[in-house]
Amino acid sequence: MKQFCFLLLLFVVIQVHAQENKNEDVMAIRHQIDRFFLSLANQDTLMMQEVAEPDGQIWTLNNIRQPSRRRMRYSREDYKSFDPDEQLQETPLDYVIKAKNGIAMAWVPYEFRVNGEFSHCGVDVFTLIKTEGTWKITTMAYTIDESGCDSD
Repeated sequence: MKQFCFLLLLFVVIQVHAQENKNEDVMAIRHQIDRFFLSLANQDTLMMQEVAEPDGQIWTLNNIRQPSRRRMRYSREDYKSFDPDEQLQETPLDYVIKAKNGIAMAWVPYEFRVNGEFSHCGVDVFTLIKTEGTWKITTMAYTIDESGCDSD
């Protein structure tokens, strides 16, 4: 009976520890995504380089145009496109984050404003990899829609 209780207790401790690690990863991933949004708002290329791989891909699916258009670019290309005369504000509406063994995915519906005016909404899908204890965005895909994003 003592051995059974010991094994049961050991199992519970391992499960609690694994859950704590998973929660820490989810919080760290959300922090990196929030830093991405902050780097965009501040047009801070140094912060963006800290959270996103320069060779990471960014995929866009523009649903405002018909037929929809898709485009791919590299993260480093965004560093050159900031315009200090534009105030960019991407507001996350929700976070669904899944992480396991150093790889993660985040589904983040958003609204986007330029100079305070609504521009579009959509969903961001981030892929992150944990390297040397830090989560970095390696790929991002997002949609551009005019409406209907609150139902995501």
